[in-house]
Parts: sequence; C-alpha cells; structure tokens
Amino acid sequence: MIEVMERSSGNVLGLRASGRLSEEDYRRVLVPSLESRIDPSGNIRILFLMDEGFAGWDMRSAWTNTLVDFRYRRKLEKVAVVGGPLWERWCAKFAGFALLRGEIRTFDRNQLAQAWDWLQA
Repeated sequence: MIEVMERSSGNVLGLRASGRLSEEDYRRVLVPSLESRIDPSGNIRILFLMDEGFAGWDMRSAWTNTLVDFRYRRKLEKVAVVGGPLWERWCAKFAGFALLRGEIRTFDRNQLAQAWDWLQA
C-alpha cells in the first residue's frame, strides 16, 4: 500500500509504503499524486518511506515502478529514500545514478526529519 504523507506540500511529495506494493497502488495513488505535485517548472521532490512492514513489489508493480521511473526521471529534482533494507538503498542509489537527472539520497528510518529537511532546502 502507498499513502501520501501529511507533510507533503507544494512540489514535495512524501509517500509511505507498507506491505507489498501492487500495480493498483501506482495507478490509484502514486501516479496521480506525482502529477498533482509537479510544479510549473516541471519539477518534483519525493520522499519514499519504507515502513517496517514494507515487503517490496509484486511482479507487475515492479515493472510499473520501472515505467514510472522512466516517465518521470527528468522531473525528479530530489529523491529521499528512507528506511528499507540495505540492498534496497543500494538499488535506489544505482537507479539514481543511471536514471535520474536529479539527486538521490538514502536515509535510515530514524533520519526521517533530516530527509524532509534535505528535500525542502
């Protein structure tokens, strides 16, 4: 499940992921939320929090995630990945290096406030 975090404002979008993500999570929550937060210059900043119950993606949503990454890669100004296992943070860093025009940083779950501060700076 993906839910929009209350602290989201302007072109900063906070997303909390829990359980196993599905294609419907992308279609109903993630993509519409991205579209509504892109600023007039075409940029968005995202905080992706993987809570303790996060179990990854099913096969369809993993593919959808890749498509979303490609579609929005030029609009992503900053991405903060918070929590999650070490392998997931390494994957995020690699994806940022290979796909995104913006900057990506990873944070431990206890650094959530710092992740928000970084995005909003």
